Amino acid sequence: MKSVLIVDDEKSFLLSLKDGLSAHGERYQVVTAENGRQAVELLRSQPIDLLVTDLKLPEMDGFELLAWVSRHQAQLPVIVMTAFGTPEIEARLATLDALQYLEKPLDLQMLQEGIDSGLESGAKSYIRGITLATFLQLMSIEQKNCTLKVTASAGVGYIYISRGELRDAEYQELSGESAALEIVGWDNAEIEMDGICRRQEAVINLSLEHILIEAFRRKDERAYRKKQQIEAAGEAPQLTPAEQKDVSVRQEEPPRPLTAEQLSCKRLTEVLTKLAAVQEFVIFDQHGFLEQKNPSNCTIEDFDPEIYSHLVELIDAQISFGSFSHLCLNTASRYRYLLLRSQEHRVLVKLKPGTQPQQVVSEIKRYLNR
Repeated sequence: MKSVLIVDDEKSFLLSLKDGLSAHGERYQVVTAENGRQAVELLRSQPIDLLVTDLKLPEMDGFELLAWVSRHQAQLPVIVMTAFGTPEIEARLATLDALQYLEKPLDLQMLQEGIDSGLESGAKSYIRGITLATFLQLMSIEQKNCTLKVTASAGVGYIYISRGELRDAEYQELSGESAALEIVGWDNAEIEMDGICRRQEAVINLSLEHILIEAFRRKDERAYRKKQQIEAAGEAPQLTPAEQKDVSVRQEEPPRPLTAEQLSCKRLTEVLTKLAAVQEFVIFDQHGFLEQKNPSNCTIEDFDPEIYSHLVELIDAQISFGSFSHLCLNTASRYRYLLLRSQEHRVLVKLKPGTQPQQVVSEIKRYLNR
């Protein structure tokens, strides 16, 4: 039997939906969550065939949940419930034909029909996961502040958004508008979200709509030129648009090779996992996004590395200690925490009681230098 996960912070609303959909119990079961974090726990622990979620959620909001789905369960069909209620926003939503929306107050019959369609194989009114363009438009509608880490076959890029507007972007040596135009056109992108815009200065002056239009114009132009080259070389038969779409759906993207940064993170994870003195650890990239953590229960994964980066800058301004290697924090609970830098990564390590921090630092360096 298929499972539908409905996420909303109003308990009475969830109970009424579950009760109203109980008549369809022979075809699917309904499970509920009251925030994004509970939803992720359910998605990790049991098979879910369709996600229905509100955007305004406590602890982990709907945008963070959609970003998690994009990265970890990209094939999951999604329905978004909204309560925007203004003609201007409704008009903007009408242009987002890639994602199914249901407006609050919710019509139970429409929800039933939406779930039925979403669970059907190949339902065209639903996307499989969240496209980057749709996610950005959602951010604009909600006027969100965030930093996005976007991963695709082309590499890793960062987008900075303040009150729904693009502020800056980074991709390899590119920045600003040129980086944004590259990133937003990526296919099969994985999205990670940090709820803080980590850029103060507005570098991009173009609107999101302009960026999207121009990015996809360039993408279509490149695809057209490539198609002409293939046809001129006689390497492939001409296909109708419907056939081309069908082929693109059936073709699987090859595994992405690991970047130098990802290889470094993998090696660092192996080292920290081996060390008996390390109780827990988390590894962040240079922009503060969580890259890896210890495999067992991790109580420090919500740590914000920007806090200690700011602390280090303040200390350095006072005593000019030069290149930062590590800091050790002692707590009243007898635990010690190490703050480390390793190449492009920032690391927080929780040590077992009685451990000498310098020994652990030396061990980490010794393993990494092998």
